[in-house]
Amino acid sequence: MLPDGRTPVLLTAHTEGLIAEDARRIGRFLQRGPRVDEVAATLLRIRRRSRHRVVVRAADVHELTDALRAVADGDEHALVTRSSDADARRCTFVFPGQGNQWPSMGAEAYRLLDAYRAEADACSAAFVAAGAPSPLTYLVGDAGGAEDWSQVAAQSAQFTHAAGLAAVWRDCGVTPELTVGHSLGEVAAAYAAGAITRADAAAVVIARATVLESLSEGYGMVVLGVGPDEAQSLIESIPGWLELAVVNADSSVAVSGERDAVAELLAAATARGIFARAVTMAFPAHTSLLDGLRDELSGRLPRSRFRETDIPFIGSATGAAVDHRTDFADYWFANLRNTVRFDRAAASAVQRGADVFIEMSAHPALLFALGQSADDALTVGSGRRDAPIVDTLSAGVAAVAAHDTGFPWAETVTTAAALPGFPNTPMREVHLWALPQPLPPPPLLTIATHQWEPHRPGTPGLALRRTAVVDLAGPRSDVSDLLRDAVARHRGMQSASASEADLVLAVAPALDGCDAVQAVAELTELIGADLLGYADTVGPDCRDVWLITVAAEQLDGDPAAPLPAQAAMAAMHRSIGFEYPDLTFRHLDLPSRTIDEGTAAAALDAALGDADELALRESDAGLTIFTRVEHEAVSMPESWVTDPGVLDSVVITGGSGTVGQHYARHLADRGARRILLLSRSGVIPDALADLPVHAVRCDITEPAQLAAAAAEFAGDGASLVIHAAATARFADHRDLTDADFLGTTAAKISGLARFAELWPLRADARMVVCSSVSGLWGGRGHAAYAAANRMLDVLAAQLRGAGIRCCAVRFGLFGTGIVDDEAVAKIGRSGLVPLEPDAAIEASLLDHPADPVIYSADQSRLQVFRAAPVPESPAPAAAAGDTTAVVLAELTAVLGIDSADVDLAASLLDIGVDSLLALDLRKRLRRATGRSVPLAAMLGGMTGTELIAGLDDTPQRNEIPA
Repeated sequence: MLPDGRTPVLLTAHTEGLIAEDARRIGRFLQRGPRVDEVAATLLRIRRRSRHRVVVRAADVHELTDALRAVADGDEHALVTRSSDADARRCTFVFPGQGNQWPSMGAEAYRLLDAYRAEADACSAAFVAAGAPSPLTYLVGDAGGAEDWSQVAAQSAQFTHAAGLAAVWRDCGVTPELTVGHSLGEVAAAYAAGAITRADAAAVVIARATVLESLSEGYGMVVLGVGPDEAQSLIESIPGWLELAVVNADSSVAVSGERDAVAELLAAATARGIFARAVTMAFPAHTSLLDGLRDELSGRLPRSRFRETDIPFIGSATGAAVDHRTDFADYWFANLRNTVRFDRAAASAVQRGADVFIEMSAHPALLFALGQSADDALTVGSGRRDAPIVDTLSAGVAAVAAHDTGFPWAETVTTAAALPGFPNTPMREVHLWALPQPLPPPPLLTIATHQWEPHRPGTPGLALRRTAVVDLAGPRSDVSDLLRDAVARHRGMQSASASEADLVLAVAPALDGCDAVQAVAELTELIGADLLGYADTVGPDCRDVWLITVAAEQLDGDPAAPLPAQAAMAAMHRSIGFEYPDLTFRHLDLPSRTIDEGTAAAALDAALGDADELALRESDAGLTIFTRVEHEAVSMPESWVTDPGVLDSVVITGGSGTVGQHYARHLADRGARRILLLSRSGVIPDALADLPVHAVRCDITEPAQLAAAAAEFAGDGASLVIHAAATARFADHRDLTDADFLGTTAAKISGLARFAELWPLRADARMVVCSSVSGLWGGRGHAAYAAANRMLDVLAAQLRGAGIRCCAVRFGLFGTGIVDDEAVAKIGRSGLVPLEPDAAIEASLLDHPADPVIYSADQSRLQVFRAAPVPESPAPAAAAGDTTAVVLAELTAVLGIDSADVDLAASLLDIGVDSLLALDLRKRLRRATGRSVPLAAMLGGMTGTELIAGLDDTPQRNEIPA
């Protein structure tokens, strides 16, 4: 909730037009009478953060309705803030000096804002403990009197007000990464950054105010809208003593001097048409008149020192960040004596990446100057003399939240409820028919994890499945014999040869070693012995080819990481399936090779079901079938890039490649102190020539080279390792050679294994290994590449088991690099499109609960491309022999529409079955009926009725006897 009691409601989309449409839909939904906080919470749960954002402040449904109407119509509204910024913001709290304070300026904030009141009370206690009056008398007292306030009273009140405002901003989820102070405001800036304690801050304010009290007669100050050179020229034209005291920006300065000279300067500047305004500051701070007061100030200051802090404090006395080793007394004298160079302090903040400046004052004093020093930054005030402070603060928080992609939105709502029936995210309309170029990539990022969940198989069909059990090339085990015996006993199966079977169970060879490098060698040898040729041996009636592995998957409760060779074969099997559009390639993982009759029977039951990825395990409920399910992240995990020391020593393998270069720039931009790029070339790419990176020539698959590089460059060990080394060979299984497989796995697998063995790591080091969704989903021609990435995931699990904080990030399409433009376009037509690199890399550096999957896609087409499992609530099963009902059920499942909307008299093309959906439909019908029609006929104008007739032409064989 915001300071004004309103709730911030975030609307976000990848285009502005979609935000307007979302506003219309939500506006209609509000007629049901939900609470505003429920709407806000629901949006945070079901909408992904995107580039275009709108923040609406609403106290009730009526305000929200009115504001959403303005958003939908593209109109301005006082409670609406918009932004299209793509990056997280670097926020700076700015604390001005004296000149815009007045008695009771904090009364409203003290009365209405708990965070302000708590901080003000704590500051008051600190000043009273130091022997000064409470600042609350000035800050929240009756403004009607004409009391002659002391410098201690005024300055302590201004400090307390600034500290209280900073507390409110923090309470609203806005925290500083930098602080900047101006004169008196430097004390509050140092305190807000954690560089000094509250007690020391009170003591410094009292000391400097007391010293200035003796010089508060006969002096004044004027602000001029000119630069320092023109101001100096004006000073020299006026009789009497004047000095340049403050430089806020190129056209904003302040001059201190004797009262009469100041008055004359004010008149002269005004006569010339120069902006000039007198400031209520009756002492000559920041001038040479203070030279003789060093000892007096030092004697009043506490014997203290600056503290080391993670938030840099930039002072206007020097225009630079104040090092914690700076002498305490010397600095605070410089703060009082030196010319204020706020222009340099603001420039220093900008150089450190600051792009949001929030002024902590009762009325803006420095926003104009900040606009000149940081013209692309967002500048926000905390109060205005002519407006309620809660309104100004709330508008400011909403502006910062809208512009900052890293704003902690989860902290703005108090309910986790999601409203039933809430409108879905509006999507861009994209024509999916044949186009002369790839579909435009949606920029949204999907972040998900894969989990194994209990699976309830559907009811097997009535057809008796003619089943063959075949052994792949390589070492055999008893598994295949146990399965053959189980087939002979199974009521729903009939033993058959591979050439006559409609269901084939291919048993993977017994490669059970845990060493990934050895697994690569064994698989390389077997690929040369036709390991992948089993798909070519099936007959014309075959519908399903199952690969049976052992311990290829790691489920919750499994004590060990998967076996690398078994996991690799599962990935290759899925990729080979893309070469056979009429067959369904599926995978079943067993817990061990010592299975009993019950386990073998359960495996066959699973093979008669409708899922594609299954694992059989013992659980609390007994023998259970699990299926792999993808879950998209509901809320984003925290980033660990800012953890202390994590960017001290970064090593990137494959540093000259596309992915490695993106990581290098991303980490350099976030302050990495040392980045080593390991590559075979040892050359810094031109794209990274401007970065502080060091290239090392090293083939990580060669132990001698790696050991030599580690001895020379590793130092006390890497704090972060990015394993991005990769090569690939893409070919259908008949053309894939053992050399292709070995070349594809060399850098990813052997390279990582050697690196983990030979390169020293710090105790708290992190590793990110760049894997691919290909290892999970496969792809045509991806057998070797999918296997390499699946084994990379296994290696990451092994490293975690050894105590290393390692994460395998399964990326989608990263654009060209490993694949060429033609391959990118081909993959894009299946739904997967190139990632936005910086967003993908940033997402990979979050504290994910499991190895994440990060990709961008047209989800509707991708689900077909991935042969997704049947939804949890499929269409009702058709009666046996009722081909019309079967076709109707499968059409509704493929198209995602109601059966009443399917016109069987219309052509399949006219009702929305394009080439990709036709492949899916053909597979479904073959699975349900055992029959199929040519794909060309389905895409050549065939109607639904003609499809039914075509399926009925050939009777289905072998039904289970009663």
